[in-house]
Amino acid sequence: MKFRFLIISFFIFSTHLLGRPIETFYGVVEVEEPVLLELIDSDAFQRLKKIHQYGVAYYTTHREEFTRYSHSLGVFYILRNSDRSLEEQIAGLLHDVSHTVFSHVGDWVFHKEHSDIDYQNSIHEQFLEKTGLSDILRKHKINPKHVLPLENLAPALEQKRPNPSADRLDYSIQGAYHQNFITKKEAVELFKDCKFIQDKWISSKPEIMTKIVLFTLFMTENCFASPTNHLSSRWLADAIIKGIEIGLITNDEFHFGTDEVVWNKLTSSKEEFIQKRMQMVIDTENFYILVDPKESDTILVTKFWGFDPWILEKGKVVRLTSINKKLENDYYAVKERMSKGFAIKLLTQEKALTNSL
Repeated sequence: MKFRFLIISFFIFSTHLLGRPIETFYGVVEVEEPVLLELIDSDAFQRLKKIHQYGVAYYTTHREEFTRYSHSLGVFYILRNSDRSLEEQIAGLLHDVSHTVFSHVGDWVFHKEHSDIDYQNSIHEQFLEKTGLSDILRKHKINPKHVLPLENLAPALEQKRPNPSADRLDYSIQGAYHQNFITKKEAVELFKDCKFIQDKWISSKPEIMTKIVLFTLFMTENCFASPTNHLSSRWLADAIIKGIEIGLITNDEFHFGTDEVVWNKLTSSKEEFIQKRMQMVIDTENFYILVDPKESDTILVTKFWGFDPWILEKGKVVRLTSINKKLENDYYAVKERMSKGFAIKLLTQEKALTNSL
């Protein structure tokens, strides 16, 4: 048994030393750096295979198999393909590792849903320490503080809207593929085309980029910023808080567990409040209607998720909306609708339980 353990340990060590191919959405990338291989093989990173990119929406409106694992490897490869530093590649690889179960539902649990800094970023550094990722980084002479996903440390990874960023590009490209806005060929073509030059992600493919932006507008209205997603996130957070309170879910399960395990615990719970909340999560669209603001219970103001890419056009770098007027009209129409918010009326006798909206 000891001999077998030594063989397995030697194999893992040799793999990290010699490098190996890593499969990503965009294709295979050869990775030789031992630090990257150790991070990818870590339990904390492998956990992302069981964290859905769209959080609660996976169980309600968007069932595509798109995980934080695929997204994180995609961001890493985009940065690597543009010859970014090893530290920025690591920042991209690990930027989502601190997500709780159901991703941004963690914002609702900890009242960060309207904050400039979401919950996962507020705990990112502590998460690296708690999971041993910081130990891996220090082992390879990398300061964990230098790979935090902050714009000043990782300008290609993080950019303020309406600019593209490696993070924004990847979840939009992969998401657009899953929703049939683009083909896999177009996704790979755009991946190879985008380059980070003078602090800007620049593309020479306006036709494909137009499809990507249209996808972000679609997802803004139908997923990310929709009233359904807003309410289901709030109600799932309520169930989680109650679950932690009664010991159904541990704090560690919420932070380091996986979507399916926690979802199954909540949906099978016999606790009355959790049962009611989970029914509201599963059937969210049957628990509200859009009404005139004067008749509403609340006005939901949600986030605009579109972005306006930089395009190389006739030797000049310009915004995509400046050369596509129809897209410009659609872009600002959706942005305006998000800024006005949604007037909703709740169709449930449990309104008293929804005073945290």
